[in-house]
Amino acid sequence: MISSALEQACAQEQIHLLGTVQPHGFLIVVDRQTQCIVQVSSGIVRHWPGLDDAAVAIGQPLGDWVEGVATSGEDSLAALPASYPQEMPWRPRFVRTAPACLLRNWECLAHCCDSLAILEWLPVGEEANDVRAQGRILREITGAIGRLRNADRLDAFFNDCVQVVREFSGFDRVMIYRFLPDGCGEVVAESTAPGVKQRFLGLRFPASDIPSQARTLYLTNRLRVLADVEAKADVLVPPVLPGGALLDQSHCFLRDLSPVHLSYLRNMGVRATLTVSIIFDGKLWGLFACHHHQPKVPPHQVREGLRQICEMVAEVTIMRIESLLQIEAVRNRMSLDRMLNGVHHGMMLRPDIAAELDAWMPDLLRAFHAENFGVQVGGVAYVAGPGHQVGTARDVLDEIGARMISKDLRSRVNTWEALQAPGNAGLRHLPSACGLLLAQRNEDEVNFCFVTRPEVVKQVRWGGKPEKSLRRLPDGMVRLAPRRSFEAWQDAVRGHCEAWTEVDAEALKNLLQIIIEIHKLQINRELQKKLHWRAHHDQLTGLLNRRAMEEEVARRLEVGQFNCALLLLDMDNFKKVNDTYGHAAGDSILQQVSKRLHSVMREFDLVARLGGDEFMLLMQVPHPEPDPVSGLLLAERVHQAVMPLFEISGQQVRIEVSIGIAIPPGHGRNVGDLLRRADLALYHAKAMGRSRSVVFELKMESDQRDFYLLEHDLNEAVERSQLSLAFQPKVDLVSRRVVGLEALVRWNHPVRGQSMPGSFIPAAERSDQIVRIDRWVMRAAVATQARWRSEGRSPLPIAINLSMADILSSNLVGFLCDLLAEFNVPPEAIEVEVTESAMMRELEKTKSVLLALNQHGISTTLDDFGTGFSSLSYLRQLPLQCLKIDQSFINSMLDDANAEKLTQAILAMGLALQMSVVAEGVETMEQMRWLEQHGCPVGQGYFFSMPVSVDAIHPAIAVIEAG
Repeated sequence: MISSALEQACAQEQIHLLGTVQPHGFLIVVDRQTQCIVQVSSGIVRHWPGLDDAAVAIGQPLGDWVEGVATSGEDSLAALPASYPQEMPWRPRFVRTAPACLLRNWECLAHCCDSLAILEWLPVGEEANDVRAQGRILREITGAIGRLRNADRLDAFFNDCVQVVREFSGFDRVMIYRFLPDGCGEVVAESTAPGVKQRFLGLRFPASDIPSQARTLYLTNRLRVLADVEAKADVLVPPVLPGGALLDQSHCFLRDLSPVHLSYLRNMGVRATLTVSIIFDGKLWGLFACHHHQPKVPPHQVREGLRQICEMVAEVTIMRIESLLQIEAVRNRMSLDRMLNGVHHGMMLRPDIAAELDAWMPDLLRAFHAENFGVQVGGVAYVAGPGHQVGTARDVLDEIGARMISKDLRSRVNTWEALQAPGNAGLRHLPSACGLLLAQRNEDEVNFCFVTRPEVVKQVRWGGKPEKSLRRLPDGMVRLAPRRSFEAWQDAVRGHCEAWTEVDAEALKNLLQIIIEIHKLQINRELQKKLHWRAHHDQLTGLLNRRAMEEEVARRLEVGQFNCALLLLDMDNFKKVNDTYGHAAGDSILQQVSKRLHSVMREFDLVARLGGDEFMLLMQVPHPEPDPVSGLLLAERVHQAVMPLFEISGQQVRIEVSIGIAIPPGHGRNVGDLLRRADLALYHAKAMGRSRSVVFELKMESDQRDFYLLEHDLNEAVERSQLSLAFQPKVDLVSRRVVGLEALVRWNHPVRGQSMPGSFIPAAERSDQIVRIDRWVMRAAVATQARWRSEGRSPLPIAINLSMADILSSNLVGFLCDLLAEFNVPPEAIEVEVTESAMMRELEKTKSVLLALNQHGISTTLDDFGTGFSSLSYLRQLPLQCLKIDQSFINSMLDDANAEKLTQAILAMGLALQMSVVAEGVETMEQMRWLEQHGCPVGQGYFFSMPVSVDAIHPAIAVIEAG
């Protein structure tokens, strides 16, 4: 067996410093500074008439031996190129030793190497001086280039190339030798002269046949000629340059080959060679290898023609390769994109990611040419495919995840293509996997997906068995010798899979992105579903809430479904139950009543809890024209359902109900009219002694006088200065510092006394008074800010609540900005709050108004969040700086696990959207501590302070901040 040390020594041989020259020409080395000869090849005495000793020229001025060398300009030594030797019009002074010698029989190729000029002299055949021959060669080159540029297939193009080069060069055999990524080579095209058999097409050659230092030299010296393998090389005289260095022959045309290379050619049966490098983007793609069975020196015109052809071949080949690769990449990308679009569409329709992956798995594996697929995204852990699997999906994903950690986590895609190759660690839980493509995305958690490919066993035909032998030299040294046979030898290459492409990587990355997006969408859908359910249902009983009930009743009435009765139910003396048995017992009664009400519902009936002990029912009447009797019969069914005793803590309790009934269309064609009239009937039922049902009668509306009087009084409230503001602090839950105030309007009625907003704001909203009240609140809040600032008090922003009527008014933004300018108050001193339900009624208009307020420096807040119908996607688009969690969440979160989870979700959502979050209705220490522990920044409620007057607010702030 050949030792690695010998192979390494062979690979490190300095083939550019051999110090030998091919004997068909001679070489002169000149010091460019002194212009004196410092080295010649020993063969100069064979070619220079009358010269017997090569050493005679050493130290002599170049001008004594060579004619035509200028002291400056393009024909001077200073103008020589440092790479490809250039033909120079210089002539040897043979007359120095042989006066009768002709001067035209030699060409000079010259280049420089540092401070040296290297002049190589080659004999010129008679054909080179024949004008007709030169024209024929030029026409051949032009025709060859034209044919090659029109080639439309790569294999045909290569075949045409070698055919043209063989005819043009006159060599017996011409091949294109392509270098593979692993350094090995493959003959991709071969053309032979008549009578010469093709031997090497399709064969592969090991990388050691052309070691790395040779490939490096081929990038430097692109055209190389060996005139005669059997010719004895000339040595350099003297062997070293002045100073002891060896001559660098990297660009020398006459450079001889190493003994190993010469033996290699002899074993192939080659006598003369010409090789030309094919270079793409500065890299050695391959080479033209021209072999001849007799000594051969191609003239200058042939060499130049071949150089041009090779440059053109490189240009056309790279164009064809890129074109074919692009076509293949586009085909693969289209196939993968079709698959990905199908997966995406399916996952959008089907909520189960794993089930959708199961459905698409055959197409997915076929598109990736894979045998296994796996993904880990959030709670999704999935592995599938026909490849052999050991253990569970979790085992597989843990192993893949560990392998991913060993790679660069910043990389989005990693590949392995030889997991089963010797020395590589395969996948223990996917033992048949030979290749792995892994896409990852690191966010809050590491998400990844992967595909695997099986082993692909490739049968490789080698040009002879790729091994070398040893040869012992006369001096006792051992040298590697090339193989003697180049007959085809087949070998199976194992441990590799089909190579991954950029298209594969991009598609897998896109698939991971799709799954992540679908997973997030499903999480959001679940959260929205919970929020939607909570927004439409009563949390205690699970029945519809007021809003949902009103919407459904309104929908039915809009389509003319009047064969029904609307019942409002109120539990008589329910407060006594709470006072006697506690609120937990009261809640249990409410739940039991809800179940009994639900038990009498038929398919099209509806029941809702409106709040407290008030319920609303919509019950279908079996005949098309309902009357009071039919309504009372339905109510009696309700009474019968509620009549049985209720059990509380082992005690039985009787619960009675009062019911008010409104029947469409006589009592109203919309839900508002029916509710109002059913409420009037319920009021009369209670007034008549409770535990009974009453159908609305028109005379009941006379009781509405009070409402009209209230509306009349509201009309004068602003003018008579009966309105005032109360302020409730907003407190930082960490520092316990007050960070803002909410302004709440109060009505100081001359007869009724101080009225809370709930007693008159609904009436104001149903009239045209609400905008006037809003404008009064804005002016009062801004004026208060101005007074506090003039008094030097700490500036705390005041939040004001605006109605939908004011939001929709034409001049809200201008009015508020004018107020701020009038009182010289900065915009950050005022905040505007709008309720979620109001916002969703006119979303686009509200969005534009809030955006305009923001642009003027006024921050905006979404009030009562969680009770409306806004979706997360809408919320993200709105110009909001703050969310206020509705107090219903705060009131129930410590007793209701679902309410607690939803409150956490709203907190996380607000903070993720970089909004400030305020919890409303904080009434207990436990609520405040829970909110603080879960990251809620600000709280507001009776725990800190009830709303107080303008004169009492700063003492109240001092108490809060004093702790």
